[in-house]
Amino acid sequence: MKQLFTLTFLIISVFFSTFAQAESEKRNVLYLNSYQNGYRWSDDILDGVRDTFAASGLNIDLHIEYMDTKRFKDQDFMEILHSYYVFKYQKYKFSAIVVSDNNALNFLLRYRETFFPGVPVIFSGINDFRPELIEGLDNYCGVLENPDIKDNLELALKINPNVHKVVVVGDQSVTSRAIRAQIMKAEPLFKGVIKFEYWNDMPLVDLLAHSRTMTENEILLFTPFYKGAHGELFSSEEVLNIIYQNSPVMIFSVWEFLLGHGIVGGKLLSGNDQGRKAAEMALHVLKTGTMPKERVVKVTNEYYMFDYNVLERFNINSDILPEDSIIINEPDYFYKLDKQVFWIIIVSILGLSLILVMLIISILQRRKVEKRIKAQLSFQEILMDTIPLLICWKDKQQRYLGANHSFTDFFGLGSPWALVGLNDSEIDLHRRFAEQAAVWDKKVLKSGKPRMGINWSLIRDGEDPVWLEINKVPLYNEKGEVVGTLSTAEDVTRKVNLEKQLFQSQKMEAIGTLAGGIAHDFNNILTSIMNSVELALSDIEEDTITWKDLDRAIKAAQRGSRVVKQILTFSRPSQEGFKPTDIGEVVKETVDFIKASLPRNIRVSARVPEGAPLVMADPTQIHQVIMNLCTNSFHSLKGRGGSIDVALTTVEVEDEQAQFMRVAPGVYIRLEISDNGPGIPVEILDKIFDPFFTTKGKAEGTGLGLAVVHGLIKGHGGGISVSSTPDVKTSFEIYLPVQGQLRDIARKSFRSLPMGRENILFVEDDEDQLETTPRILESLGYMVTALASPEKAFNLIVDEPGRFDLMITDYDMPHTNGLELARLVQDVAPDLPILVVSGRRNVLSYVADVEYDVKSVKKVLMKPYNKTIIADAIREVLSSTENIDG
Repeated sequence: MKQLFTLTFLIISVFFSTFAQAESEKRNVLYLNSYQNGYRWSDDILDGVRDTFAASGLNIDLHIEYMDTKRFKDQDFMEILHSYYVFKYQKYKFSAIVVSDNNALNFLLRYRETFFPGVPVIFSGINDFRPELIEGLDNYCGVLENPDIKDNLELALKINPNVHKVVVVGDQSVTSRAIRAQIMKAEPLFKGVIKFEYWNDMPLVDLLAHSRTMTENEILLFTPFYKGAHGELFSSEEVLNIIYQNSPVMIFSVWEFLLGHGIVGGKLLSGNDQGRKAAEMALHVLKTGTMPKERVVKVTNEYYMFDYNVLERFNINSDILPEDSIIINEPDYFYKLDKQVFWIIIVSILGLSLILVMLIISILQRRKVEKRIKAQLSFQEILMDTIPLLICWKDKQQRYLGANHSFTDFFGLGSPWALVGLNDSEIDLHRRFAEQAAVWDKKVLKSGKPRMGINWSLIRDGEDPVWLEINKVPLYNEKGEVVGTLSTAEDVTRKVNLEKQLFQSQKMEAIGTLAGGIAHDFNNILTSIMNSVELALSDIEEDTITWKDLDRAIKAAQRGSRVVKQILTFSRPSQEGFKPTDIGEVVKETVDFIKASLPRNIRVSARVPEGAPLVMADPTQIHQVIMNLCTNSFHSLKGRGGSIDVALTTVEVEDEQAQFMRVAPGVYIRLEISDNGPGIPVEILDKIFDPFFTTKGKAEGTGLGLAVVHGLIKGHGGGISVSSTPDVKTSFEIYLPVQGQLRDIARKSFRSLPMGRENILFVEDDEDQLETTPRILESLGYMVTALASPEKAFNLIVDEPGRFDLMITDYDMPHTNGLELARLVQDVAPDLPILVVSGRRNVLSYVADVEYDVKSVKKVLMKPYNKTIIADAIREVLSSTENIDG
């Protein structure tokens, strides 16, 4: 037995000794790199080989040779390399040769008879491999570079479904041709979906020029080799970076080392994986002396990887990317700090903050308690005596326990102390209020729940109703039992009245808005009726029964027009106190009064003509208007001196100006009040009539003066305008209608109508008006071309810009309104005057707005209009070259 144990020990010792010797024996391995040092793809393969060898435990001496075949690839160079390697390694014995990429493999196959024949060869990174290359060569094995072209193109279509062309960029190197062959094999899978185009050996300048013209329906597929048509050698990263910065299209590739240089990403090949697999096969050969069972291995793309910066540039949603995709260049977030450090910091901050808050709370509470102890009694007394709320509190038997001065003063009950111990029946309290208050108190005592926000109207003899908002809450003792009630009441009469006024104002505004819309539609209808009847009247003998019927119809339409105007003006203030008034006398009296109260450095003058017509007005209100405006002038001149001028004139307000001020055309008294003070800044000119808007100090005004002026003038059916030139003249012009002006306008309507022979383009989308208005114009002697489409009208003017003397266009038309058409027309026919017709009053303000830039619009005519009105308007426009005023 002892001899058997000794023999076994010797056998095991010899075995491990031999194994250890085998492990420590140096193995020479030659590594042939097809390219130069620094080329990322082949460097990654070499790194994979080195790492795997280093982790194997074998003593491997790796001899690395860079063949540099990107720069030198002719046959003479290969012969030189062969001679060089044979000479250099003539004394070496290699256990294996590892090669990367096609050029190195082709080199070994060519010189296999003279260059270390019989030594095992392990290749990697081989494209477009054909089995016949190593047929009969039992010492060859390796890894193929097998990019998944199909999956990557399908992914490109998923990212950009509109792609219909793939442009493949490469050169004529051996590897690039091999990769191109692999892409061509995938072409039939996308027949009818994608077209393929190949740019080979294209100069870089041309490549950039072509890529700039590509559309979003095209993509670039980049192969990692680029040599220009004239032999210039560029790194793949260098070319990619330039294309990415200059081309608008997405760039795809299938090699991981190109990620981060402009490609979107995809299912990418790793050079490191190629090297590791080749090294594993080499280790198998070194350890076993035999070839692997699977001599040729295909390493396909295994990882989906993408560049965050490229995804952001092309707005690619990461949700459509394959699951578990790796994304590089994502921004770092705060929470990516070391978790332990992060949470230590957060917990420390929270702990310190909590301690600090607790200390602050403790200090504040201590101070509050100290102040409360010192001032509680006096504070309660002051609070109860000064608070405006009506406060009282009672016990369960409804006897008063106390009240504040506001409560007793409101009901006239004398001192609060006189109420203590009494109930409502024993004091002189409003009977109905006392009865209802008792009911509320009993409900609160029974339920133990407060009653809040009770509104009650208290009507006392000979006084206006008073609205109170009442709250009642239960009072508790230390045991939580209800022992009484606390009542508060607030006089909310003013709030209720304001709410009523606000509701009334909102209601009137809503009705006014509705009335405006109704008026617009009715104005179109009335215009068509009036024009149609006028046309019919011109075809029928006067004083016939039919003529009289039509005459009644047109008068009815005119009455309808007045009704529409009445709808728009029904909400004006009351005119109680109005009477025929000589405004000149009011002006003189007011100016004399003002002169006596102003300092000597401010001069006041009045120009009032004799025999000025009367107006329907309230003299007191007009006096207030003059006083307010002169007071404003005084404030602007105070401290510097100047002059205030008050002038009264009679003027004729035409349609345009009347529409701007929202008054009826006719004869008006114009009251102008001006001064030569610092003026009104343009940025606040449109706010001066707003209530409570003021630029004065708190003690100098309420901001209601000009708002009151505006309201009073509108109540008189007048208008007001303001203009300001700093240090020259700031002027307020007030227009008041003259009594009897409607009769004057009626008399003017019987004059003969102005005629003309000009050529007019009429644009109107309403079929009735398109039929009637051109006939009205033709009856006045004009030549008329009528169109329903603004687009056709514009095209006609473009073709014949000098054909027409006037264009009349409706404002309210679909797609293109009248002012938009006018702006287009004035660009091609700037001398063509334009007349706009509309049922909307705000169109006039649009024309005056410089942003619309419609200088060719000479007049805005409001609907409804009749033959007389449009005849006058046409002659006014054709006889004037001035732009519309206002």
